[in-house]
Amino acid sequence: MRRFFLLLLFVASAFSEDAVKPESLGYKLVWGDEFDAKVLDAAKWHTGYAPKVHPLGCNNERQSYAPENAMHRDGHLVLRAERKAREGMPFTSGMVSSHDKFSREYGWFEARVRLPKGKGMWPAFWMLPASKTWPPELDIMEHKGRLPNRAFLTLHEKQPGTWRPKSTGKEWDGPDFTAGFHTFALEWLPGGLRWYVDGVERHRWNGKADFGPMYIILNLAVGGDFDGDTDAATPFPSEMEIDYVRVFAK
Repeated sequence: MRRFFLLLLFVASAFSEDAVKPESLGYKLVWGDEFDAKVLDAAKWHTGYAPKVHPLGCNNERQSYAPENAMHRDGHLVLRAERKAREGMPFTSGMVSSHDKFSREYGWFEARVRLPKGKGMWPAFWMLPASKTWPPELDIMEHKGRLPNRAFLTLHEKQPGTWRPKSTGKEWDGPDFTAGFHTFALEWLPGGLRWYVDGVERHRWNGKADFGPMYIILNLAVGGDFDGDTDAATPFPSEMEIDYVRVFAK
């Protein structure tokens, strides 16, 4: 019995990691959305990409983003994917983007989300340059619906002599992100990037990170190169739920 008790203590200590709060690092809230209103705040969000950014069908995605697929429910923003044809695509889905409304360089960027399950579901929380150029791209979180407990944490940066970006990232296995809400955050510093899942650092990149101001995107793509096409078991409608988005600065 004593040996079993010591084993339990070892397992508990191995998985008990203190969560970091941005306020404890000297950050203060400068922008965000708690999604407590009944409609989307048009002063903060668009429901589509910036003009000439990420055209229809990019990455072989199979959805068309419709404004009505970004909805509010019970204090959450809900991005819903449906098997409904639009603009020549077999699915509709939802997204929000802060382009031309909010962008900044450096800080702590965080969202609390619940992700959908099912092959071909591709939810993401990411950032693009306010200059409308690409790369860089900061993927705070990407997820494959067929891998419920895996988060993809990635930087795509410019690579001299080619349009193709240099991609540096980590695939991190944690809890089932489709079973409940979890926080994903990026601490963006002049000398590097730190990715946090539920307040615990899971990946870091060290380097010159003067990418210029960037804006925020949350979207639910369907199909595409990342997780492949949906299959017969993929549920529709599927939803990505966002409890809040918060941005902190020092």
